[in-house]
Amino acid sequence: MSTENTKNMIDALDAGDTVSAEKEFKAALADKVGGELDTKRKDLAGTIMTKEPEEKTDGDNTQSTEIDD
Repeated sequence: MSTENTKNMIDALDAGDTVSAEKEFKAALADKVGGELDTKRKDLAGTIMTKEPEEKTDGDNTQSTEIDD
């Protein structure tokens, strides 16, 4: 949770405004999940782009497997 969202959520709960507290909680959660998804997306993209094509053996013929877009 971001510090601002946390503060706003606590203030809303203190004032008895559960609707605003819920909105702040959802905003903080969305920020955190979005940040984690961006991190995982970058890691995955880096892994895919640096991976060498795998080779399949088919009897005596060796073929390389290419990754299509």
